[in-house]
Amino acid sequence: MTAHLLLVTLGPVQEFIAQARRTRDLWYGSHLLSELGRAAARALVDGGAKLIVPALSKGDPELVPCLAPRRASGTSPQNVANKLLAEVPSGLGPEQLARDVREAVAQYWREKVAAPVKANCAGLIAPGIDAVWDEQVDTFLEFTASWLPIDDYAATRRRLEQAIAGRKGLRDFDAWRHGRGSVPKSSLDGARETVLRPPEDRDPKLASKYRIAKSEQLDAIGLIKRAGGEPDQFAPVVNVAIAAWVDLASRVASNELENLRKACRAIGVSEVRRRDLPCVKPFPFDASVFLRSRWRAVFEEQGLGDDAERWGRQHVQPILNEVSEPYPYVACLVADGDHMGRVIDALGSADDHRTLSAALARFAGEARKVVEQDYRGALVYAGGDDVLAFVPLRQAFSCAESLRKRFVDEMRSACRPLAAEPPTLSIGLGVGHVMESMGDLLALGRQAEREAKRDRNSLAVIVDKRSGGARPWRCIRPWRCMWSDDPVRALCEATQLLKGHLSSRKVHEIASTLARLPPPGEGHEGEWARVLKLEVRRSLARVEDGALSPENAGLALDERADYATVHADVRAWVDRMLIARTFAEAEPRKRRRAEEAAA
Repeated sequence: MTAHLLLVTLGPVQEFIAQARRTRDLWYGSHLLSELGRAAARALVDGGAKLIVPALSKGDPELVPCLAPRRASGTSPQNVANKLLAEVPSGLGPEQLARDVREAVAQYWREKVAAPVKANCAGLIAPGIDAVWDEQVDTFLEFTASWLPIDDYAATRRRLEQAIAGRKGLRDFDAWRHGRGSVPKSSLDGARETVLRPPEDRDPKLASKYRIAKSEQLDAIGLIKRAGGEPDQFAPVVNVAIAAWVDLASRVASNELENLRKACRAIGVSEVRRRDLPCVKPFPFDASVFLRSRWRAVFEEQGLGDDAERWGRQHVQPILNEVSEPYPYVACLVADGDHMGRVIDALGSADDHRTLSAALARFAGEARKVVEQDYRGALVYAGGDDVLAFVPLRQAFSCAESLRKRFVDEMRSACRPLAAEPPTLSIGLGVGHVMESMGDLLALGRQAEREAKRDRNSLAVIVDKRSGGARPWRCIRPWRCMWSDDPVRALCEATQLLKGHLSSRKVHEIASTLARLPPPGEGHEGEWARVLKLEVRRSLARVEDGALSPENAGLALDERADYATVHADVRAWVDRMLIARTFAEAEPRKRRRAEEAAA
């Protein structure tokens, strides 16, 4: 017999992760897929295969299961991707090995993941639905495998990829055999029936523990995502969003913050046990209590039973008297390597591929440190060239730049002996309100990442801004820039301008001018170019907000440029400034004495 190359993929991936309303849904969904990949890797090694992706061997501690965010040692487990590649030595049957791997993953999913949740949530699950539960659990996992004898390594791997892609193009549509009938569908995706009891029959302690609202319905998969692991091990996204604000509060209102910690502990506000995360350490409770508009909702959701408004005025307001109101927006960071397929296609052997795989694993470990320890973020997933995280606005640009540099350095070192051109990294920052669902925030991040991928080797930012008041509106604004043009410096300089000499009023006035003028290509180009440059100079020179020249405002106007060029330059400047304005507003500020007296 000859040696074979075996490719295994697990799913579902994107839609499964995106079906999330709370932080724990998103994090555990991503972590769960990684653990299923780890189970597959374990089964491959136990069956005698030599792993290529991930580059792990028998006895490696990273093959040990870990359903919690951290191992007993305190370290986070390496994420394992949903696509695994292995060499099957001569004498082993690849088909039987693939079947054994599929059964091992399915058994781990049923017995180690789903069964404990079902047992722990008996007070939430409707009675007499074992058949419904089992069917939803058993039909969840997607497993695809393809194998070929190893001849030319690169050609064999490409043929396996093509075979897997072809199989995924065929969808299975099996009808549900078991159903309760006349019950709501899951609130996450509407695809499966709920397995929950009616709201009035649910165990209130369990419903509060897992933050299941009265109006919420979850199927078996949704409940596993919500109740898997320990709820207090997940950092709420609001803690990430206002991490810089809490840090300032800990310095200028330390006594008031300590009093709030005691008050939270006394009434039972949800605690976050990830003390290893800088975004949690100063305030290890649900940071929603800092948002005045959320006081009542927090008390209702967590069953605290006290007078929320009175409690907030007594324990939170003293801090708000010292520090400006927190800015409730967060950045969803999504990063993806560029031209990875080209790099992998250039690999001539399994050992070359292992070298690249090991380098990507090192980058993933560095990405966790960068996001969580250096920039107060929370990492959802880092595997290979993919990163998904939430970071505070104040540090989002620096975090993105640091990730890019780490990736480029790691890939340059790995690709040098492989005679392959190193890949680059595109990063998207999707900025949204903390009260958006996790699925919506993730969609923003992915939209920004797709925008960055248009040019590749780029940074893109999308801001989804809410308005207050009785007639709310949303403004979604994209901006992107090649890394070679130093987008982080450009955005940081724009942020500093808006915090100093440049008023937002002037930016909006120039944006209005652009909207009034005709688009390029409609004639009289020379005249319109002159008009636009004059209007920009006039708006910036207004003395009531501080006179500025275009150059001092970061806008270089070429007097010889045609209308299309000037129009594009001014549009890019407006977009950059309006994006930067959101980040400038996120800067926490100590209240001035006049404000304190009025508060």
